[in-house]
Amino acid sequence: MVIPAITLILIALAVLILFSASLNMGWGFYLPATTRLSPLKKEVMLTFDDGPHPVYTPIILDILRENRIQAIFFCIGEKALENPGIVVRMINEGHKVGIHTMNHSAGFTVATKLMAENDLENCRKILSDITGTDIVLFRPPFGVTNPNIARAVKRLKLKTIGWSIRSFDTIRKDEHKVISKVGKELHNGAIILLHDRLYSSPNILKGILETLEKQNYKTTII
Repeated sequence: MVIPAITLILIALAVLILFSASLNMGWGFYLPATTRLSPLKKEVMLTFDDGPHPVYTPIILDILRENRIQAIFFCIGEKALENPGIVVRMINEGHKVGIHTMNHSAGFTVATKLMAENDLENCRKILSDITGTDIVLFRPPFGVTNPNIARAVKRLKLKTIGWSIRSFDTIRKDEHKVISKVGKELHNGAIILLHDRLYSSPNILKGILETLEKQNYKTTII
């Protein structure tokens, strides 16, 4: 039986859409995610992924404390186990902590529902035990979502947090270009994606804070 060309085209288009949806969390195709705060307020939210790092995260925390700013840190479970004191400091200084899976493995993006659920639950338990707080925030590695991740998130009653400004600080080597990119894309309610595991992270944060001040933006957390 010969499959009509139009059918093959429609199948290919459907696959492309499903694949694209998995890479674009902001579409909310598989699971709802907060990617922006109120557009009515000149406020932004700073978020940091992939920590805690034993050297750079404390410096980030120092900068935030000096500027009286709170942020959300999406922590990797294994790194939290290695640096529990830093996670405790995050909470003690008014920041929020969220789940970023146990080891940020690409395998999580293709995991079964049970595997994804176990991973998220294990990470949540580690963070909860360290902080003594209920952990409900989640950010998927690479921003990838799919039906299995969506089911696991729903089962565990987590709240997914995305972003509206991706700094690409892990890709761009020039700190000034990262800061400039964020500054050009600033908007009311922006959620800014940064990382606290990079040598450049402290300088990038300082530059972004200066940009926020120049453009009269405040910071907030949910």
